[in-house]
Amino acid sequence: MSVILIKPNQSSTTISTPPISPATDIDELRRQVGVHVFDCYCDVQTRGELIRIGVANSGLTAEIAEVIVDMELEVIGAANEKKLLLELEAVLHQFTDKDKKLDPKERNDALQLVGKARAGYRKGLQYDVADSYIVNFCRANGVKVKIGLLRWTIP
Repeated sequence: MSVILIKPNQSSTTISTPPISPATDIDELRRQVGVHVFDCYCDVQTRGELIRIGVANSGLTAEIAEVIVDMELEVIGAANEKKLLLELEAVLHQFTDKDKKLDPKERNDALQLVGKARAGYRKGLQYDVADSYIVNFCRANGVKVKIGLLRWTIP
């Protein structure tokens, strides 16, 4: 939109352009999500980079940029590693809070729950990321895993 301003003592015209609207900033961030996430999987580092882009280039707050990035990932059907890791953590807490033990069946159930692609998504959580997260979870929370027939140890 252009505005023509004429001052009373001047016969020339001046054209001014309005400032960039917030909707344009959001659209630019959404475009950046599409550019950075090309394999339908958004890891934690890429998500953090997209949030930083939203804060730096678009002038959005970190919380708003985070919501926009998460919503756009959902719209394009990309797996959000951060969200899937939070779900994996919740499942692991559910399995291990009572006895502080994670048997092989529970481990496989947790891996399958977050590893399979769900309706509307093309991929699930990568197996190696989920496996390393389970090991770190067990170490941080003192959870034992079964080794051999009768032996339980913290990985």
